Amino acid sequence: MDLTEVIEAYLVESDELLREMEVILLRTDTTLPTDEDLNAIFRAVHTIKGTAGMFGFEATVSFAHVVENLLDELRSHTIQFQSHLTEILLKAKDHLLYLVLNETKGKIPQEKLNLGERILDEMKPFLSANVSQVPQKKQMSPEIQDQTNLKNPNKTNDFSPDSNANGIQSYLISFRPNQNVFSHGLDPISFIGYLKKIGTIISLKTIDQFLPEGKEYDPENNYLGFEINFSSEKDLESVQKVFNFIEEDSFLHIYPPGFTIEDLVDLSNQLPEEEIFLGNLWKEIHILNENSLLEYLEEIKSRKTGIPSASSSTTQTDMGIPNSSSEITEQNKESLKSSTIKVDSKRIDNLINRVGELVVSCANMNQLIGDADDPNLQESSLVVMRLLNEVREISLKLRMVPIGESFQKYSRIVRDLGKELHKDIRLITEGNETELDRNIVEKLGDPLTHLVRNACDHGLELPEERQKKGKPKQGTIRLNAYHEAGSVVIEVSDDGNGISKEKVWKKGIEKGIVYGELPDSDEEVYKLLFHPGFSTASQITNVSGRGVGLDVVYQNIESLRGSITVKSIPSKGSVFILRLPLTLAIIEGFLVAVGKSHFIIPMEMVLECLHFSDDHKTESNQFFALRGNLIPFLRLKDYYPCDSRSDISRENIVIVRNGEKKAGIVVEELLGEYQTVIKPMGSVFRHVKGVSGSSILGDGNVALIIDVPSLFERTVTIENQKLFSHRG
Repeated sequence: MDLTEVIEAYLVESDELLREMEVILLRTDTTLPTDEDLNAIFRAVHTIKGTAGMFGFEATVSFAHVVENLLDELRSHTIQFQSHLTEILLKAKDHLLYLVLNETKGKIPQEKLNLGERILDEMKPFLSANVSQVPQKKQMSPEIQDQTNLKNPNKTNDFSPDSNANGIQSYLISFRPNQNVFSHGLDPISFIGYLKKIGTIISLKTIDQFLPEGKEYDPENNYLGFEINFSSEKDLESVQKVFNFIEEDSFLHIYPPGFTIEDLVDLSNQLPEEEIFLGNLWKEIHILNENSLLEYLEEIKSRKTGIPSASSSTTQTDMGIPNSSSEITEQNKESLKSSTIKVDSKRIDNLINRVGELVVSCANMNQLIGDADDPNLQESSLVVMRLLNEVREISLKLRMVPIGESFQKYSRIVRDLGKELHKDIRLITEGNETELDRNIVEKLGDPLTHLVRNACDHGLELPEERQKKGKPKQGTIRLNAYHEAGSVVIEVSDDGNGISKEKVWKKGIEKGIVYGELPDSDEEVYKLLFHPGFSTASQITNVSGRGVGLDVVYQNIESLRGSITVKSIPSKGSVFILRLPLTLAIIEGFLVAVGKSHFIIPMEMVLECLHFSDDHKTESNQFFALRGNLIPFLRLKDYYPCDSRSDISRENIVIVRNGEKKAGIVVEELLGEYQTVIKPMGSVFRHVKGVSGSSILGDGNVALIIDVPSLFERTVTIENQKLFSHRG
């Protein structure tokens, strides 16, 4: 049996559960966890343990079992949560993630098992002696037999008894596991067996009237239901917790003491069995007696006939728990609204690639149809193009994910670095709902990690220094994401020291990267920060000092067709601004031509197009006069090997924007907006500056996609080289 897909699902689910666990634990640094928080953490570990047990991953099961015991005592308030437990549970989460990812590949190394033992040793002082042991390799689920004939000698025949003098309460539990419950790795019998740990099963009746016969019976399906008369000193919430992990895969209704005949009739309307059958069954398990059974049957008859029964005036005790059929209906509606389908990301990537090919083919088809004198054919091609554009938009949205989930992991990084650097740091995230291409989000992990670490180490001061400057003792790092002009902007800011331009420039001179006086342009100074091997740290630590962080950031952002700029105010803080395209698959571009060569400029960077003549030039021949302002420009034919056409009588200039700056690109022809698929450059041309990719046009020709930020950086470099050679 091939378990590849099942194990992949196990890895994905475990990663999601552990990520949620970490988010909750990080909140406990400032506030005590609620019961809901503890239940959520317990569910995460319990689910991973159960699934790992199905595959025989013993190391994961053994470790998770002890962690589960600790969490169980916390959620039952046997022990109180302490701040030290946050650190221990975070270590446990990290080790559990390691086990989940690596035990699927083979045996866990002994040193890692020893690490797990040391983490468990830290837990043992908080555990009771009887729950700190690791489970045996083989452990069978408890068997639950039909207990219809069991009777409690202290039980009276009164209907729905309240709590007695000893605090014992009686509950009616209607439990109908879904037919596919086994496929989710859940065993209903084990949940019923767990009830014995918190109380006594007075009577239990197994419902098997829907059990099929012959070929219709599937041993992998569940066909049984259970009606249980249960007594316990525990409250309703404690009884409900027993079924926390199977509640979503079953119909479950628990009535506490004080329920009425009307409540039972409402319940019978929600259950698949007949009302009379249920009434007799409840009598068998001592929920109803002879008199109350007659009242129950009268109430059913009165509801069907519309004639009020004698028992309809029975006072209903408000127990504060939902039991109306209308509420069940609302829950069903809500579950329908939130239904989702998990699809392998590779399938989505394949779909988008095919849609991209369709865009190219359709453009070629439209060009051929445009030359034909057939109005009907042209109209049909326009309809196809419109539908294709809609399919393209839908397929691209399939790969868009909110960036907030990616932001969450930096809370742990900030927390750990704060402790290591002896700094009090708070992380604030904004724009979590901003959507971005999943592929870009994945590749943003390393750049954002470097920027956050840089802010913690270089940006923020020690608490004592901040207080001397009149700042709050706690430093703040802020992650913010938002859409702007067809791009996504991500800002990483801090309220720390800021960047000393003098210090950066001096370091650049020492390394032989630059020389001369400190320039007025902040951008020219801050570019040094991204130079390979550049660091202003006075000493090498575990966090910084080797000059590899921001260099990696720049390379990764550039590979994503993005740009990065820096702003800083001394003693106030710094902000790194990343601008990225929404997607890496398809580009909305503006098609231009120089001679026979075609180029595509990203549409989100294009501001306007103008006629260009020698009258617009300044004396320096490097600036264009635009409504009283001078902006730099360049000619594409000066940077790419393309011959001018002799029949072109005029040139045009495309005004583009890169962040807050404007510039001009002089071309010969303006061919208009063009929607195209991005093709990566071959390995030979991968490092060519000023080009981010290529595209195949409808006529089969290749057009280069211009990397505007890189192109203008290259222009500045060439001009500086000319200036320095002139000085020399």
